[in-house]
Amino acid sequence: MSKKAPKTYNHYVPQFYLKNFSGNGSIGIYNFDRKQFVDEAAIRKNAGRDFLYGQNSDLEDWFQNLEGIWATTIRNILLYEKFPIDSVEYTYLLMFVYLSDVRIAEIADEFKRTKLEEGKNVARILADQGKIEISDEFIENLDVQIDRPNLSYIQGMKKMVPIISDLCPLIIVNESKIGFITSDVPVVKYNQWFLERGYRHPFGFGHMGCQCFVPLSAKICFCLYDDIVYKNQFGNKGRIRLYDEKDIEELNRLFMLNSYAEIYYRKNEEEWLRKNVGEKVTEEKDEWILGNPQIGYLQKVSRRSVYDIVKLPMFKINAFFKTAPFPYSDEVGPLRKAVYEKMNEDTQI
Repeated sequence: MSKKAPKTYNHYVPQFYLKNFSGNGSIGIYNFDRKQFVDEAAIRKNAGRDFLYGQNSDLEDWFQNLEGIWATTIRNILLYEKFPIDSVEYTYLLMFVYLSDVRIAEIADEFKRTKLEEGKNVARILADQGKIEISDEFIENLDVQIDRPNLSYIQGMKKMVPIISDLCPLIIVNESKIGFITSDVPVVKYNQWFLERGYRHPFGFGHMGCQCFVPLSAKICFCLYDDIVYKNQFGNKGRIRLYDEKDIEELNRLFMLNSYAEIYYRKNEEEWLRKNVGEKVTEEKDEWILGNPQIGYLQKVSRRSVYDIVKLPMFKINAFFKTAPFPYSDEVGPLRKAVYEKMNEDTQI
């Protein structure tokens, strides 16, 4: 048998997912760099890059096998408006959430930028020490090619899924006339508690106060949140309905601000987007590594977070956390119990 040709174009946002925001096999796209709206773009030709997952197709094939399972799970969520009860199916849903967060183009670009900056810093140090003869201009023009730049993040799935599973699931049903949008960063991590307490630090799945939103279609959004910090104002069940267009607009604003380079939408959402895309301003919060405040830092990496205040009427911060001591000096931020349990578990292995 002849060997399969590698799949050249790798989608970092799955096609089956984008079809949930399409009525006719195409999707609307707004690109921030080009400042351009395209109301009907072919899904198969967008939200992907050539060989993002490597020159061979192993990783792409793995994703495609998972996408077959995810498509069924998400189709059932859209049909029945509830998340899966079966533990295996729910775990696959959490895998979808985590991997959709780390397989994207932004992660690949940031990983390449970080590694390139590390290489340039090492070259500068060696040049200063006289160990190599190399000009500053040559160093500045260095480049790096990385095969499967998302791989190390993808491999973190085994550790992260148990941490994500500690969050409380919620289905948000959009009953308004405005549909949900999505983007090239379909998983939106937010932290209402951090922001209300004035703590500006990139938000992660492991932080106390984590809120995660994944729009699954124009009508349904899957949400995970820290139910220790927040109370669901609209009831204790795993599903809420939003009728007010202003609530949907706030969530769409969050999804828009979280995007990297593109927004994906149904054609009839263009009017709202045209009025609001100008609000997105790139803002990064740096984390420093390889050093400390006393001796200085050698390298920095960053992961964007949304620091704008977004109104989320379904969530109320529990009274204790309004005034509880907050570790402002802690660069990482307060972590949830599940994170420490996982860290202790790894230590004992």
